[in-house]
Amino acid sequence: MTLYKLSRAGLGFSILSIIAGAVVRATGSGNGCGSSWPSCNGQLIPSLNSASEQIEFSHRAISGLLLVITLIIFLKSFSSSVTPPQKRIINYLTFFVLFEALIGAVIVLYEWVGMNSSTPRIAAVPLHLVNTFGLLAMYAILFKVSKNPEIQISDCIDRNFKIATGLFILAGATGSITALADVLFPSESFISGLIEDFDSTSALLTRLRITHPLASTLLSIFLFSESNRFKKQYGIRTFEIKVLVILGVGLGVLNVLSNINLLLSIIHLLTADLLWITYIYKTLEKSTKVLEIPNNSSID
Repeated sequence: MTLYKLSRAGLGFSILSIIAGAVVRATGSGNGCGSSWPSCNGQLIPSLNSASEQIEFSHRAISGLLLVITLIIFLKSFSSSVTPPQKRIINYLTFFVLFEALIGAVIVLYEWVGMNSSTPRIAAVPLHLVNTFGLLAMYAILFKVSKNPEIQISDCIDRNFKIATGLFILAGATGSITALADVLFPSESFISGLIEDFDSTSALLTRLRITHPLASTLLSIFLFSESNRFKKQYGIRTFEIKVLVILGVGLGVLNVLSNINLLLSIIHLLTADLLWITYIYKTLEKSTKVLEIPNNSSID
């Protein structure tokens, strides 16, 4: 199988793994396989008698397939057909995937799951999500570079890309904290939840929920600005970025107003992942675009 096809499969399984992990957290099924890893309740193929066991094992199975694909890609990197830039990407990719497995194993073995609200779990959850952003980025870059080997990655990483990456990480980390707070300290209604967000007697996690919409707003504004810059300076189509930003914001608002809905939460996370991947794709396209804008004209 070619590197292009492997990276495409890996990117797909990465998204599935992230969504499956979100379902595990949202349903409190993290203890479905007990405190054993990589086995599930001491078995490689468990009986799957309970819903929590089915959900947790499904996540582990998807993550396991992702690990296998990544290791195949890593072994393939020793081939003479793989370029030095691709090898560097694969090395970073392998690190993120292995670190992802390590975080998952630690969370399970130390039982930072279910309704556990300990400080280590609060720290592990955003770290887990930020690492998945790195994982997605490496798979997206590898997929794009495998398809377009002429891309010069170093030419694409400018100051604005670094700012956008920081905002993505901030929005993702605060989003994971918010999601955890919604599981551990659910509100009876939107109004009561809003009051709890500003109540000094509420749990710290609950009071931190407000940080996510603030971070997401900053990210959305910056991405709209970046979309306009890509279009004006490089002639790159950025319609997808703007649509995903609007969709993500709309889903977030609707989810809060409905007092947190599992399906909306999953679609919201999926939209965020697709937005991150799309932004990386558009950033890499700068390397293959030659801008030729006549004086006193613009690109529609």
